[in-house]
Amino acid sequence: MKKIAILILSFFMFSSVFWEYTAIKYSSTEIEAANSLAERGIINNHKEDPENYNLWDYVLRQEIAAVSRWVAWLPKKKWCDGIFTDVTAVKPNTWACLSIEVLVDNGLITKNTEFRPEHNITKAETLWMLIRSIGFDYSYDPKNAKSWQEQIVDYAFAKWVIKAKFTDYNTYATRWWVFMIADTTIKKDEEIKIQEKIEKWIYSDITL
Repeated sequence: MKKIAILILSFFMFSSVFWEYTAIKYSSTEIEAANSLAERGIINNHKEDPENYNLWDYVLRQEIAAVSRWVAWLPKKKWCDGIFTDVTAVKPNTWACLSIEVLVDNGLITKNTEFRPEHNITKAETLWMLIRSIGFDYSYDPKNAKSWQEQIVDYAFAKWVIKAKFTDYNTYATRWWVFMIADTTIKKDEEIKIQEKIEKWIYSDITL
């Protein structure tokens, strides 16, 4: 009887820890960012079951390319030209090439021999691609003593794309981190476009 009581108590203690972990695994902010991207059709919608967003998984370079293309408001290419040796119309995924190559065509990424589509992408690389995609007037300053990673982080912080600076530049970006950055970047882009429309209206010929 005593062993049974201990077993039951242990079960409830484990259950309590498990549910506490599950509850704090994903914050409401992270889930809201994922839902926001899902509603825009950028990622699959798992609003009813957020666990399927796999927010703690790392992000692949081809996935960031797809998000960057959307942020830049660029349509997919209609065919693949084989710009990269490791990205074709059939590998690694049929959809990847049409998003990746359009970024090259529009000068958002440089043409190299390989793109490494199924490699994980770092936090600094993610920021670089998204900042360029949104159309900010960012440019790397080779004369600056700071590394390119530190420069892009400083710029993103100044533009409110990130709320706090970070120094683990080469840490692989997780899905939740990318979703939050992408959601913020898209909303900043929308704010800029709205402001441009307002300014155009104010200074238009119809303004008295």
